[in-house]
Amino acid sequence: MNGNKGARALFAFLLVLTLLFLGGAPQADAAESRLRGTTTVTASDLLAKPAQRAYIVDTAGMVTPEDAAQIKKIGAELRSKTKAEIVVVTVATLGTADIESYANELFRSWGIGDARLNNGVLLLIAKDDRAFRIEVGYGLEGAITDGYAGSVLDAMKGEFRKENYSPAILQAYVTLAQKAGAEYGVELESLGAALGIPAKPAHLGSVADLGDMLTPEDATAIEQMGGDLTNATGAQMIVVTMPTLKGADARRFAQQLFADWQLKDAAHGNTALLFIAKEEREVCFLFGSALTEMEQEHDTTYAANRIRSELPFDKDDISEEIRKGYAVVAARLCENAHVAVPDSIDEGGSEPFYVYILGFLVFIPLLLLLLWMVGRVFDLAFFSLSALLNLLSSGKYGSIPSGGGGGTYDDDDDRPTYRGGGSSGGGSYGGGSSGGGGASGNW
Repeated sequence: MNGNKGARALFAFLLVLTLLFLGGAPQADAAESRLRGTTTVTASDLLAKPAQRAYIVDTAGMVTPEDAAQIKKIGAELRSKTKAEIVVVTVATLGTADIESYANELFRSWGIGDARLNNGVLLLIAKDDRAFRIEVGYGLEGAITDGYAGSVLDAMKGEFRKENYSPAILQAYVTLAQKAGAEYGVELESLGAALGIPAKPAHLGSVADLGDMLTPEDATAIEQMGGDLTNATGAQMIVVTMPTLKGADARRFAQQLFADWQLKDAAHGNTALLFIAKEEREVCFLFGSALTEMEQEHDTTYAANRIRSELPFDKDDISEEIRKGYAVVAARLCENAHVAVPDSIDEGGSEPFYVYILGFLVFIPLLLLLLWMVGRVFDLAFFSLSALLNLLSSGKYGSIPSGGGGGTYDDDDDRPTYRGGGSSGGGSYGGGSSGGGGASGNW
């Protein structure tokens, strides 16, 4: 009897598990299908096509009028200079449709981008479904890859989870527009206002310390080094600090500032920018066309890392490191130009003499200690090996075997995979086609 009861209980338990598994599977499959593109979307399912070209169609009310105006301005400039079109569409829900299929069909139906160049981009957001996707035409798939589109969505997630929809959407649009503009080699003047690029100082020398990170003494020293650098090589190097970027990507912000302040092409491209974002704790160097090889210089990386190491910072310490980082790169510019390094630059990056004395006094004892430890380890290893060989040679523990072995190691990274679409068609926009790729996600 007890055996029958136990068997029935086990059977009931297994039945419950089976039902739970089968009941949960459709839900999981449905959630997966909402991203992976497994449903059929008809024309009647789609949002109606705007009567006139629009760069943002915000039916879910996620974007402020001010940010919408910025998007329209950027979109119009991008199209006028490149024929590329970037369109933001927000909806409350997709219903039963998955976001990939919906985005692909909407892109095709509206004909986003130029019909010949196929250079459209669609950012689709389903607010209540907490899903979004970037759909890219073939003409821009080399610039806005699936991985790049995924990184844009990833950057939006944090703000979306805090319901800061409008600034995140504007920032995503700016990022995509920058990338598209760069693909065609054009600068977009409207991006500066969207990013909050400050006005260029009326009398810009070598320092624009908007983030208040430099002491007066170090700022003066950098101005001196900058003047001597220009006199010696013709090159210019400018330090710009910012208190905060308000969520913008630091490097893209710096690139836009570099262009908007007309530094990129100054002195025939012989210009460098040291950019530091205080709140974001970001440091980067940018170089004009004549100095592009400096991007890969060890000294540049060293200087940036040295400054970054002081963030969060004590003002005196970070100021000193900015001055020294400036001097390191300036000295390299002089060496590359085959001119003598001016005294102001050489002295600006040098450590006080006592630092070297202190370092020497610390280094010698450490070196002696290391040599002693290595000697002790060597003695121990020699003793152990000798003892082992003696034991084995005695035959008490058998003989030393021959042969060997091996193994395999498979590192299967669990990385996100971004999937593209595959459609074509025309519409009231430029008549572009989808199919270049894209990325989907949830927040």
